[in-house]
Amino acid sequence: MKQLKIWSMMMLMVMTMPLMVACGSDSDDVNTINKSELIGTWYTLQDDWVIVFNNTSVTQYELWGQGGVYSLNPYTYTWNYTISGNKLISDDGQEVTVSISGNTMTVSANGQVMKYTKYNGTPQQLIDYLNKK
Repeated sequence: MKQLKIWSMMMLMVMTMPLMVACGSDSDDVNTINKSELIGTWYTLQDDWVIVFNNTSVTQYELWGQGGVYSLNPYTYTWNYTISGNKLISDDGQEVTVSISGNTMTVSANGQVMKYTKYNGTPQQLIDYLNKK
């Protein structure tokens, strides 16, 4: 049940976006996600999530913060993904639009936009970093 709650919360953030049909050369304007830029640890304090991408899967952590002290919910959820252009597609068919600029990843779907910051380290190292701020 907790797994469904976490997944539901993640999908609320990045709900399935209606597909738009492109014509002619419009499809050439789509920026393809570069997997090497995607792989790593990303976090958002906007909605308290940490996500870690590897080559084929993503693991999601809930970030707990109270009084400026952060910790990770010990429960995690992992799912597989594929990339198609600028779309990230989960193994159950959910799609979100992703763009990466420097250390900022913007995830959008269905009018919702979430910005993540890349952290070069593990989720636990991120927690240590956030607690030193």
